[in-house]
Amino acid sequence: MVAAVVAVPGREVAAQVLDVPVGFAGVNALGQNGTTGGAAGPTVTVSTAAQLADFAGRNTPFTILVAGRITFDDMITVVANKSIIGVGSTAEISGGGLQMGSTTRPGNNVIVRNLRFTNASDDSISVTNSAHHVWIDHNDFSNGFDGLLDIKRASDYVTVSWNHFHDHSKSALLGHSDTYTQDIGHLRVTYHHNFFDGTDQRHPRVRFGEPVHVFNNYYRDNSLYGVASTMNAGVLVEGNYFENVAHPSHVGYDKSGPGRLVARSNIFVNSGVPETAGTVVEPRTYYPYQLDNPADVPALVRAGAGVGRTGAAATMATAAAESAPVGFASVNALGQNGTTGGAGGPVVTATNTAQFLDFIARSGPLVVQVSGTITLPTGSSDGMHNVTSDKTIVGLGNNARLVGGGLNLGLPVDDDVTTPPPGAVHNVIIRNLTITGATDDLINVQMFTHHVWIDHNDLSNGDDGAIDIKRGSDFVTVSWNRIHDHDKTLLLGHDDDNGAQDIGRLRVTYHHNFFDGSDQRNPRVRFAEPVHVYNNYYRGPLSYGIASAMNAGVVAEGNYFDSVNNPGRVDFSGDLGRMVSRDNILVNCHHPIEVRGSVVEPRTYYSYTADRAATVPTIVPAGAGVGKI
Repeated sequence: MVAAVVAVPGREVAAQVLDVPVGFAGVNALGQNGTTGGAAGPTVTVSTAAQLADFAGRNTPFTILVAGRITFDDMITVVANKSIIGVGSTAEISGGGLQMGSTTRPGNNVIVRNLRFTNASDDSISVTNSAHHVWIDHNDFSNGFDGLLDIKRASDYVTVSWNHFHDHSKSALLGHSDTYTQDIGHLRVTYHHNFFDGTDQRHPRVRFGEPVHVFNNYYRDNSLYGVASTMNAGVLVEGNYFENVAHPSHVGYDKSGPGRLVARSNIFVNSGVPETAGTVVEPRTYYPYQLDNPADVPALVRAGAGVGRTGAAATMATAAAESAPVGFASVNALGQNGTTGGAGGPVVTATNTAQFLDFIARSGPLVVQVSGTITLPTGSSDGMHNVTSDKTIVGLGNNARLVGGGLNLGLPVDDDVTTPPPGAVHNVIIRNLTITGATDDLINVQMFTHHVWIDHNDLSNGDDGAIDIKRGSDFVTVSWNRIHDHDKTLLLGHDDDNGAQDIGRLRVTYHHNFFDGSDQRNPRVRFAEPVHVYNNYYRGPLSYGIASAMNAGVVAEGNYFDSVNNPGRVDFSGDLGRMVSRDNILVNCHHPIEVRGSVVEPRTYYSYTADRAATVPTIVPAGAGVGKI
């Protein structure tokens, strides 16, 4: 039985600001406002072919999370308004494939991401029967019987991005046949940042479509050809890197008549001369895009394409995981239904200091987008600037920066207050920001603030803490951040005398963070229980990783410690804490993880899936930090 978990409306707002397809799948056309997949419906997890076919064939929107390997034969039909997302890096469809729509039930507005497709008895994915607005992103395709990814029969407005194609001959067909003239005026498709790795042909092979945009792909060891434009198709081949490809492009192929092909800004290494002909409608007629330097394409695409890499390129580990937090910030408690930030309020963009300080201090929900560098004043309150409740603060692109000051989430400090006061700050999301050079803390969560999600940021060079959580704060998730060039990283619990405020609170989840040379406090915990520290990557040299003191209860799970003197301590300053260690990996560490006592299980509060610790050094550097959502 599959339980459907209904997503909180609006949780996906910050993700939608940044995480949408580039290219034709993002175009507003045919009554569809870009490609949103199942965002409007509930989220379910499937682990069998029967469950997958059931939800994929329903007539209402669903986000379908695929857990583990699902084996079946033939094709499963996917109808409109679905997101099919692999969980972690091990989700796989073997033996069969997915077909977008049928002759009677359209396959429009479909997203397929983070899945491994192998050994299909026909196609791995077939986009057909006039399906439109389809986004196929960050998948791994190999060893199919026919095509790995066919797009045909008047389908339209499709983006194919960041996929790895390998161990196969016929990769990506676009256009059904030379006689299927119904394709004329359709088949508008963008292929970008894909890795065509030793596949023979069809990268893509195009009939009739115009414009077809093929940009920033990496072609390596393709024995027959790269791109073929036939039957008067119009193809722009731009900013790609061809290595060991004798025929980068053909104009006409086999029995198919010639098409048109424009090639520009490509790099050819040990490869032939591309065939070109005619002119092609510019893709910018339909959508804006930014071309990466083609010299960077091999490194970018190898690092970012395929499964388990969604953070590395432009997206998230899974759509569901990134549109809402995993861990304590997701828990319904204290009158707050998870953490939704500014969802439901206006979306504004701050480009200067005055705008930013105005927006974060306003009452009511607000999504504050940060564009460029904003310098925060340092002359008052140690340079800390107050954020009010119901705010999402999200950087645009990969160059949004807060410099000089820090963010304070909380009311003024009062050590005599031992219960949450009226008006305590709550429901705040901070994502995709570089925060550096603060004269105090980079982020400070205090005075009973609750439901905070701090995700995919780059934190460095603060004068005191990178992220301090203290004075009775609660229900916080800190995820996918990169912390570097800093000493005292994550404090959890104000001091040894602050038990009156902190005991029974400070429930925090730290997952998939990259502690990159940050010396200590990763985190340093007092009083809190449970604190869940899982799937983080500690790369030293570090003085210590985790410290549990003052009877705190910490679960350290599935982390990878490399060159850390003391990975886990329970005897910090003589004030003993408790720690449970499981499934961690230690490399070049001087001491083991110290364990003591028992700890309340995080699953008492929320569900989660831990990645294998052995994969952490790959997935965390690829996914943590800015520009990765």
